[in-house]
Amino acid sequence: MEINTLDSLKTLNEDVMLELLGDDRDEINSFRQQFLVQAKNSLQKIAGYYRQNQIKAIKDEAHYLKTSAKAIGAERCAYYLQQLEDTTQTHATENIRKQQCRAYIESLSNEIKSVFHACNNK
Repeated sequence: MEINTLDSLKTLNEDVMLELLGDDRDEINSFRQQFLVQAKNSLQKIAGYYRQNQIKAIKDEAHYLKTSAKAIGAERCAYYLQQLEDTTQTHATENIRKQQCRAYIESLSNEIKSVFHACNNK
């Protein structure tokens, strides 16, 4: 995905949850809060796997969280998770792959914070 595509993605696309649940604000907020708890836990796991150089585990955890990110409309989180997942499967050298993973993990961490702020400003 190109940078132009990333720029077109939303931190939190309201339409996704509205299509899924209708205008039930309590249910939407509940799903969002569940995502934030899951995101925090998954990010901690991903960081731990990164430190332990467990590339397959990073891929699996990124895939797991990506599904939830898409479900609540956290488009930019889903993007970074997909990039992280893809990076773990490249044929680049281990050092380059690790540098790329680190950059995506940092971007993901920042984006999760943005989702948190977006959820709490609704």
